Amino acid sequence: MPKALIIERENLPAVVQGWLKAAGLEEAEQVELVFTEREVLLRRPTDPKLREWTNSVTDEYDKAFRRILGL
Repeated sequence: MPKALIIERENLPAVVQGWLKAAGLEEAEQVELVFTEREVLLRRPTDPKLREWTNSVTDEYDKAFRRILGL
């Protein structure tokens, strides 16, 4: 399963382009479309350095949680 897929804006279906416009993201250089079980999220990508930091923090919480549960 791909973690990222790049699609040029003009190749997006008109309905998705409408979503971007409604969310004020029509001029954004990159937009993430995140598909969950019940919704589609539109967002600007986070700064790579911020994402790296949050991943390290999340990893620390995961380790502590697993240690507490004995996993």
